[in-house]
Amino acid sequence: MVSGPWCGLDFLRDAGFDTRAPSLFGGDSLDSVRPEPDDILLGYSMGARLALHLMRTQPVAKAILISAGIAPAEPGRQELDETWARRFESEPWDSVVDAWNSQSVFGGRKNPLARHEADYDRRTLSAALRDWSPSVMHMNVKDITIPTLWIAGEDDAKYREAATRASQELPDSELWICPDAGHRVPWEQPARFIDRLREFVRPR
Repeated sequence: MVSGPWCGLDFLRDAGFDTRAPSLFGGDSLDSVRPEPDDILLGYSMGARLALHLMRTQPVAKAILISAGIAPAEPGRQELDETWARRFESEPWDSVVDAWNSQSVFGGRKNPLARHEADYDRRTLSAALRDWSPSVMHMNVKDITIPTLWIAGEDDAKYREAATRASQELPDSELWICPDAGHRVPWEQPARFIDRLREFVRPR
């Protein structure tokens, strides 16, 4: 299973999944990601956008997309991402991470993951916010034919609606709305998430 760019997947390895994750916020390039044809791509949020990008050129067995934003970017999104990029470049780490976690998309839920500055290259992180913004990466999912599981949290209305729409429009798609979860489904409901992954990756 190939995932990224956020880390925090030890619980998947502990559950028996064979995972590898490029360090896209630590210096690895998106062009260096070369999944094997029998791999399963897993992407969360920005990582789901990147997985969709890869799915257009890299044949894989299946894909799992969590909290994937596929709608056109809202007005002002590029300016917002530029503001965040500058903050990650210049502000004290703990301060900007606290501000990031306070965004409305997370619904006031505490981040289950600790984010350590040593795990990130600030310039690369800021470049990702600029270059992989929804205002720059325009998602066209119409010709996606790879079997895909779309996941969203029950309490994450915007992404729940996007996942529902995508699963209805695309062939060979499945939808899972995770109960009692917001944007960060894998870390808010890890046991339920693992059970659903096992069901999806099981050979048909």
